[in-house]
Amino acid sequence: MQPTDADRSAPTTASKPFSLGNRPALTGVRALLMVPVVAYHASATALVGAWMPLEFFFVLSGFLITTMLASEHQKTGQISLGKFYSRRSVRLLPPLVMTIVLLAIYASFVSVQSASQRVWGDSVSALFYSDYRQAFEHDPFYSGFLTQCWSLAVEEQFYLIWAALLLVALKFGKRQIAYALTFAGIILSAANRTLIVLTAPHWTLSVGDRVYYSFDTRADALFLGCLLGLIATGGNLDDWKPRTRQVVSAAAVVSTAIMVWVLFSVSVGARSLPLVWIPVTEIASAIIIVYFIVQPKGLGTKVIGISALVLVGNMTYTIYLVHFPVFVAISPSTVGWPLWAIELVRFAIVIPIVVASWYLVEKPLMQWRRKALAPAPAATLPPPAP
Repeated sequence: MQPTDADRSAPTTASKPFSLGNRPALTGVRALLMVPVVAYHASATALVGAWMPLEFFFVLSGFLITTMLASEHQKTGQISLGKFYSRRSVRLLPPLVMTIVLLAIYASFVSVQSASQRVWGDSVSALFYSDYRQAFEHDPFYSGFLTQCWSLAVEEQFYLIWAALLLVALKFGKRQIAYALTFAGIILSAANRTLIVLTAPHWTLSVGDRVYYSFDTRADALFLGCLLGLIATGGNLDDWKPRTRQVVSAAAVVSTAIMVWVLFSVSVGARSLPLVWIPVTEIASAIIIVYFIVQPKGLGTKVIGISALVLVGNMTYTIYLVHFPVFVAISPSTVGWPLWAIELVRFAIVIPIVVASWYLVEKPLMQWRRKALAPAPAATLPPPAP
């Protein structure tokens, strides 16, 4: 007997769709990753590989966004780009606008050298997620107050493209198209980065900046996270056998060891970074994320998911935004204080701003967002696409 159209559109209960649900480790790990970033910006020069956490963030971000979008499609039969971009705006813009306003107030009272670029140019680029200046050396390295926002620009530029591509692929019921897009994105981005390095006459700071700060040369990490999201929502991370879970656990331990070694050993200026260590850390990041998913009761998952790390993990976006301009404003080159006093004042400013932003602005907005911008349920759910 052939299935009717009604049979094809009826909800399927044989396979339970993947649910991201409450996975504290995926938030808690953000807190650990932020430590070397902030420490490096605070002149902890031993952490030469402090670029590594950003690679993990890229993969994790791609995974989370794709999981949310694909899950929305499975539950409702559609993806609302309007609600997606609204949710992103509600989450990202308030802390960013707050940071820019506070920076503007600071610049109004303190004379800042090259303020047109270091304050106002940075602010405009950060606000519109359009910063390519470091990639083409139009902005002196680490001189601006918001130069750290290059990584946020890479992510948001990517999601403008990816959400629309995923919508088109799933609208036609072809997860295979979505898979193909992620594979193509990984290959093209990595190949582009490699080609730029290998065809350059010499390895220079200009070449390094071009491949490190650009969207087109860093998108492979995001695409890898998207691939993981598709794999997860396709039911391929569910019901693994104990032996396979043990293999993943062992691989996660090895991956963690590699990441720690990179943190202390591989400088951002090394020629091997774009050729070897960016791909290696991407894969290691993906393995660790898979471990958190398939081993929800594993020791590592429980430790990384403790409430204190989750709380800080929720604040890492604002920490990333706020700490850098404060560190630039209060530095050995701007004040004549001892280093311990500089660090004390820095954190005495950053911590209250971050905590106030989370409890007074971000957390209430996130609670409102869950209700007001939640995906609308569909009257009839289609079966999960193969």
